[in-house]
Amino acid sequence: MLWPAATIAQDIMLAEPKTQAAAEHHTQDGAQEAQYERIVSFHSDIRIDVSGMIRLTEKIQVYATGDQIKRGLVRRIPIYRKDIFGDRKPADFKITSILKDGKKEKYKTKNDGSVRSIYIGDEDIILSPGLYTYEINYETKGQIGFFKDYDEIYWNVTGSEWDFNIEQASATVTFPNGASHGNTACYTGAKGSTGKDCEFSVNADQSLTFKTTNYLPSGTGFTIAAAFTKGIIRRPSNFELFYQDYLKISLALLLLIGLGTYYYISWSRYGRDPEQPVIIPTFNIPNNWSPALLRYFYKKKIDDKSFAISIINMAVKKVVKIRKGIGTKEDYAVEKSTAAANLLSKEEEAIYTRFLGKKDRIYINKANGSTINAVKNAHRDRLKPQINLTDFFISHKKHLIRATAMTAGILITFMIFVETGTPLMMLFFSPFIVIGGYCFVMGIKSLPKAPVVGIFLIVWGAGFGGIPLGMLMFNLSSLPIISLVFILSSTVMFSLYVYLIKAPTVAGTELISKIKGFKMYLETAEEHRLNLLNPPEHTPELFEKFLPYAMALDVENAWGDKFEALLSQADYMPDWYDGDRFNHRNLSPGFIVPFSTAIGDSKPDTGSSSGSSGSSSWSSGSSGGGSSGGGGGGGGGGGW
Repeated sequence: MLWPAATIAQDIMLAEPKTQAAAEHHTQDGAQEAQYERIVSFHSDIRIDVSGMIRLTEKIQVYATGDQIKRGLVRRIPIYRKDIFGDRKPADFKITSILKDGKKEKYKTKNDGSVRSIYIGDEDIILSPGLYTYEINYETKGQIGFFKDYDEIYWNVTGSEWDFNIEQASATVTFPNGASHGNTACYTGAKGSTGKDCEFSVNADQSLTFKTTNYLPSGTGFTIAAAFTKGIIRRPSNFELFYQDYLKISLALLLLIGLGTYYYISWSRYGRDPEQPVIIPTFNIPNNWSPALLRYFYKKKIDDKSFAISIINMAVKKVVKIRKGIGTKEDYAVEKSTAAANLLSKEEEAIYTRFLGKKDRIYINKANGSTINAVKNAHRDRLKPQINLTDFFISHKKHLIRATAMTAGILITFMIFVETGTPLMMLFFSPFIVIGGYCFVMGIKSLPKAPVVGIFLIVWGAGFGGIPLGMLMFNLSSLPIISLVFILSSTVMFSLYVYLIKAPTVAGTELISKIKGFKMYLETAEEHRLNLLNPPEHTPELFEKFLPYAMALDVENAWGDKFEALLSQADYMPDWYDGDRFNHRNLSPGFIVPFSTAIGDSKPDTGSSSGSSGSSSWSSGSSGGGSSGGGGGGGGGGGW
């Protein structure tokens, strides 16, 4: 039952804000107290709108000494929440802005299990001791509890996992238009504690302000709960539940059949490839292209390996030299060599000019990350204009757009009438799972011939695809099998359609045939079976010449195997490479990874606040049965 506002407000007064001197009463010397790191104040503005979206602004004032808070603050917020059955449910959030002392501040995020950590600050800037105020603005959905007579916000304002004491914590809750508050409670202490060193008051706009009456030691938190008028935030109706239960199977199957029929008809009319010429093995480089240009055509994209291949080809031409293990921390360095730069292709010339135009050597490390990234962009910009892929491949953009619109419409229809939140989550996870799984399988296949590459692909693939797969599997118990089948089937069908609809032109088909013939020569061990006319003699020079091309077509291991006995007998060590024992199997991945690491930066938060407006399975905190840490939000943090 809702309590009248006047009754709730009666005899409840907020304590006056603590002064810094009052907060420091724990020591005899206030100056000494000011030297330890702590949260001086933690205030959260919690605004609920009629869609169930909660928009939060956390203002956290800290005193930093450089002990833990060197560059800035770390805020850790859970991305899952337990329901009344103890099951974890997704409760993601989206960051909208982060400020420090009223100005926009750099940040990066990292997901660690069920928590997202926000690292606020610049890793290159060390803070001076003093007070700093951080403001974190984010939004989340699905956090409202639906009960028989009321709706409820039950929120861990601070969380109980902070590395610092919190001198004072407070929160203001603003309800949706038309809602009035009911039962209200607040809790302090360690997680699960029912301590109530806190109080609240009713503001003139009928919002509620909660406030602690004592400081919060590290490992304790502050939680608030407030009931408000039900019906303001939309709840699922009985008709909608009925509709989902009895119509989802037939609707999903009809949608899949319709989508598959459309894909097949469209592909059959527009995506069938021209008849391919007979593949003739050859040791001639197709169109006399550079390795990177050949790979661009072969892959229809420019990747990190293209960039590394260009540098290796520059080294093979003796224009540059690759060194490994010089300096203190650097794995690789690229330096000028003896040959003239006029031997280089256009994209290789762009690398040479920007890397070594005004110096003799560049180290491949994070300190040169911005330079390396700029050179990669220049390499791409010089490579792409050399060929027009549309001359060789019909992209069928019009049909792709139509297919995408059709797919989106069917997915929207499915999510409106069948399943809303989980399919969207599955759709998001699917590319990660597919790519990660592919890398994992390729890693297993690579183990016998290239153990280092195989292990790298297995570990990377397991992480890239395994984590989303694990999160997906965790939610399968609540997902109807027909929804699982629908999302996976539609994703596979659309991916297959996108791959098949891009038919080559006649010119493209002829060039593909030449490349396949060249690739056949590079990867075939028993060349006599190819019936080649006057094949070149196997020499270290031939191995070097075609090594970048073999890398471009992803057959470097097979090419190296053809020369393994010869190179071993000659105790081969290329004069364009200086480092540990040369191994063609490790050159490609070993050279690509340092470039990627050098320019790799933490990405901004990509969390999502999408989801339902709330849940009927959240526990209630406003009725008096709550505890500290019992609601949504929370977490904690520290410094970095």
